[in-house]
Amino acid sequence: MEKLERLDLPTTRNEPLEKANRKSAWIAIGFRETLLLLCLFLGWRYQLLGQLVDLLRSDGEIRVSGGIAWAPCADLTEFECAYLSVPMDYTNPLPNETVSLSLRRLPATAPMTDRMGTLFINPGGPGGSGTNAVARYGQDLHTILKGRYDILSWDPRGVNQTTPSLDCFATEFDEFIQHFKEWQLGLPFEMKEATGSDDIWFEKIDAYYRSTVASCAKNGNQKMLKSVSTAFVVRDIVSILDALGEKDRGLQYWGFSYGTILGATFSALFPELVHRVVLDGVSSARFYSQDIFEWGRSGMDETYKVWDGFLAACAEAGPGRCALAKDGFTTDDVRMRVEKIINDLVAKPLPVPFSVQSGIITASDVLYAIFRGLYAPKGWPDIATAIAEAESGNGTALLRELPLTDRKGMLDNVFNRYTTRLGSEVTTEAIMCGDTDPSVSHAVAYASTEAFNEYSKELAKLSITGEIWAEWVGRCRIWNITATESYRGPWTVKDGLKKTKFPVLFLGNTADPVTPLSAAKDMSKGFGSESASLLIQDGFGHCSLAHPSLCTARTIASYFIDGKVPEYGTVCPSDDGFLFPESAKANERLQGLSEEDQKLMRALDTLSTEWVGRKWV
Repeated sequence: MEKLERLDLPTTRNEPLEKANRKSAWIAIGFRETLLLLCLFLGWRYQLLGQLVDLLRSDGEIRVSGGIAWAPCADLTEFECAYLSVPMDYTNPLPNETVSLSLRRLPATAPMTDRMGTLFINPGGPGGSGTNAVARYGQDLHTILKGRYDILSWDPRGVNQTTPSLDCFATEFDEFIQHFKEWQLGLPFEMKEATGSDDIWFEKIDAYYRSTVASCAKNGNQKMLKSVSTAFVVRDIVSILDALGEKDRGLQYWGFSYGTILGATFSALFPELVHRVVLDGVSSARFYSQDIFEWGRSGMDETYKVWDGFLAACAEAGPGRCALAKDGFTTDDVRMRVEKIINDLVAKPLPVPFSVQSGIITASDVLYAIFRGLYAPKGWPDIATAIAEAESGNGTALLRELPLTDRKGMLDNVFNRYTTRLGSEVTTEAIMCGDTDPSVSHAVAYASTEAFNEYSKELAKLSITGEIWAEWVGRCRIWNITATESYRGPWTVKDGLKKTKFPVLFLGNTADPVTPLSAAKDMSKGFGSESASLLIQDGFGHCSLAHPSLCTARTIASYFIDGKVPEYGTVCPSDDGFLFPESAKANERLQGLSEEDQKLMRALDTLSTEWVGRKWV
């Protein structure tokens, strides 16, 4: 999880209609809108309506497959968009209380005889926009899977274009201002070092947590706030499958980070619908649902491996490729240099003069930069340069650009629909804190600011970024809205977990900053040998796509396309030459590869770049 960041999409390639086509286009659009309204009006009760129609897509026209009416997206016309009405409350479905799911897909490109249906993806979070994820890296997933799947995702409840919105704040700008003020507190270690006590920091952060909860109590859509749980999102997946006409085959899914919790929950609730499920960057669904504080500890379990890897790779690269290294520097030399920069900034923050914006750089800013950097090795050179420049008095690169600077209407966009430009911390809290066991998150042992202080210190001892992680977990101590439905187990065969129709493939890196390999091992063993296998990628970063591996990509493709399940514990190496690379040797990684593997490697490289900007856990 990270602070709010922009959800910018790739540049639109939407072309204007030629005059000669305008009349036919308007007729098509009118037909499309009419059919869309019919489908939305009839909603989840009459999804078979769409099976009567199957129109081939052309620009400006509709294509109905199953019970979903697809049309070219308003922003990127090579993608198809649609909306699907589902019950707001699956435990008590009412026709006048529904959720409109926003869907986006990239159609398969392989010959019709080679197509294999729909692959669902979830980017993580909780609170990541699936429609944004498809737009950003759907094409590269196509390359890995040879264009044989429609790549589909959706905005889960409470996220982006899926409505009703949560409405705790009037606009996302108002929510951003609330959290921007919270960020100005920095991290507790900084206050402790500067003043001798961090007690007031924990009092202030709890006050901000309470302010958010109070805003939701005063303004929020209470029924929606209770209806954003992972269990309900799982049922939404079943509804989408049913509407697509693919329920008989079952779910084909690739989930990242929190998306592994979603995928594991689906596999536990609907084992008979598991056709192909890859859980990449495994977070412990067991801890997440039963003990949020243990989940926090688990997340920081192996962060040190990534931090040590960054320092060692920097020292090995030398000053020519890593700005924090000097000739003859060891790993510990780089570590001590960074620690000195942080300590110096505690005593004296760095002023940054206005260019695009102005401000100061604090010790906490450096830790936030490190936290973001550990996610994606592709960004390590830039993080090292930014920290080194701050040491020399230039803090511009560390001064994060404000993601929002205006209060814009939520319908002011090409979709003319409620759309966000950022991820929402409120959504993350509502999902995460609603999913976890409140008897633990609200336990007396963690309720006080003093107890939260001790927990934060515990995580700080585990990881250089532990205080940032604790800041997220601590929110659930205050959140007081109970989810209508939640799933908290069983998570093991011993406790009653049922066999899946096809084995789930769990995938973990040997050094992941927030979803450790230990979680992948624990979850896969819980599902049992008949229902799970484990693929290990020997590399750094969050999820397999952070550190490219041809071996991993081929194994995943074989799992999805050929149904080949790798032997439990199979290890794939990450590809050489990726950490602090030599620019002059950038093309050497492609030498000796087949044309197909070169194309695959380029896609993996693009995906690793996407992961630099990734902010969802």
